[in-house]
Amino acid sequence: MENRLHDFVPDDLYRAVVLQSPDWLWVFDETGSPVGLSPEPNYGSALFRWVYESDLLPLQQACRRLLQEREPFAMTFRAVLPDGALVWLEGQGYPLAGKSSGWQAALTAKDITAFKKQEERLTRLAYYDPLTQLPNRRLFQDRFIQSLHMAKRYHHKLAVIYLDLDDFKRINDTYGHATGDELLTMAASRLSHSIREPDTVCRMGGDEFVVLVQQFEHREDVAKIVDRIAQTLNQPFELNGQTMSITSSIGVSCYPEDGQDIDTLLQCADTAMYASKQQGKNHFRFFSNP
Repeated sequence: MENRLHDFVPDDLYRAVVLQSPDWLWVFDETGSPVGLSPEPNYGSALFRWVYESDLLPLQQACRRLLQEREPFAMTFRAVLPDGALVWLEGQGYPLAGKSSGWQAALTAKDITAFKKQEERLTRLAYYDPLTQLPNRRLFQDRFIQSLHMAKRYHHKLAVIYLDLDDFKRINDTYGHATGDELLTMAASRLSHSIREPDTVCRMGGDEFVVLVQQFEHREDVAKIVDRIAQTLNQPFELNGQTMSITSSIGVSCYPEDGQDIDTLLQCADTAMYASKQQGKNHFRFFSNP
């Protein structure tokens, strides 16, 4: 059935609907330039001036195929508004049926920024400890698997540093759990600033933390990192007008000599850590087979 909507809907109504639409719309003229129609702040502006730099090339390539080969596409990309705000757009490009007006194709996009922010929040909840904001056990496992793959491929070494804050229960019992949580947050911050750029520190739970050390040559290199961590944590903490001091017991296991997988290396590092505690705490040990 013939669509005769244009016979009784005036052009100014079309224009008003387009300009007030919350969705983004660009049309491509005979030169292949995408010109904005909606929303109103986008009217008359070129598409590519809005696009976030790292998303620009893939979008330009998709638009080129759309114009040259009439190949539709769907793509998520980011745009930067004049006020500097970053928005996520879910776009679809498609050729227009008739080109008598000189318009060859169109690109429509929905603002999915709210969805993306919610997605990021859920991802953070899944992979980061909510108290310390450090990676959690799940993210540590993912990074370990990636690091192990690279270590096997390029014959690199890895180390797992397992540390436990000594007598942390005494802090909770004496000052309360809120103070204990604040101390954990401050300790996590110190740990993050005491490791190298490629390494990862995560909270395993309670007062236990793990550091994944990558690409070192000798055990002495790991020992220097452990010493830096211990010295950092040994500095007094100022909390709610109180000066508190804590120490840590630390154990270390190394790939490939102590294990070939994450569970074995964590267990070996944990065993070495408890051996450190039995030495009188505030010590560290490398794992050694009995």
